[in-house]
Amino acid sequence: MRTVSDAADLTTRARIRNVAIELIGTHGYERASVRMIAQAAGVSPALVVHHFGDKNGLRTQCNDYVTAMFIDDTGAAAGSSGTIEIIQAALNNLDVYGPALNYLAQMLSDDSLAADELFDGILHGTMQGMREQEAAGIIHPQGDTEGTALLLTLFGLAPLVLRRQFARALGEDDLTPAGIARLTIPMLELFTHGYYSDDAILKATKSAMEQQNG
Repeated sequence: MRTVSDAADLTTRARIRNVAIELIGTHGYERASVRMIAQAAGVSPALVVHHFGDKNGLRTQCNDYVTAMFIDDTGAAAGSSGTIEIIQAALNNLDVYGPALNYLAQMLSDDSLAADELFDGILHGTMQGMREQEAAGIIHPQGDTEGTALLLTLFGLAPLVLRRQFARALGEDDLTPAGIARLTIPMLELFTHGYYSDDAILKATKSAMEQQNG
C-alpha cells in the first residue's frame, strides 16, 4: 500500500490533496472548507480551485487516491485477499494510515454518489482478490462470488466505520493494533473452520428457498 504522504508525491497538487484527506477525515466533508484546506496546505483558496475546479472536484481526487491505496495490492498480487487484510494491516499502522482510514470512514458514512463510488471501488477490489485466491486454490469456490465479496467487504469495513463501538467492546478508548490483534485468531478460525458444526442448516435453508421460489 502507498501512503497519504509518499515521498515521491510532493507536488503542490498532491500536498493539497493530502491535507484535504486529513481534514475531511477529521472534520467531515461539510466542515472541512476550501479555506481551511488551503490554509493547512499553505496555499490560497484560489490555488485549490485552480488545481481541482471546486471542492467536489477535490473530493473526487481524494476518493480516487484513497480507494487506490486499498485496492492496488489486490490487483497486483495473486493471493492477496482484498479488503479485510488490507484494511486490517492499515489499522495496525495507524500512525501511517490513520488519515486515509479516517477519510474512508467519513466518506462511507455519507449519503452521496461519492460514497457509493468509493464503496464500489473497494468491493471491486475484494471481488478481484477472491477470484485470484480461488484460482490459486487458497479459498473454496463460492456459489455466489458477488454475494460473498459483498459480505467480506462489509466485514472488512465494519471495524473502520464502527471503530468507536469496536473499541468500547474491547475495553479500549480507541481501536488499537492490540485490539485488532485480539480479533485476528477468532476471525481466522471463523474463516478457516466455519461457524456451524455441519451443513444441516445450509441444506435446510437451500431447500426452503428452492421450494419458495419453485
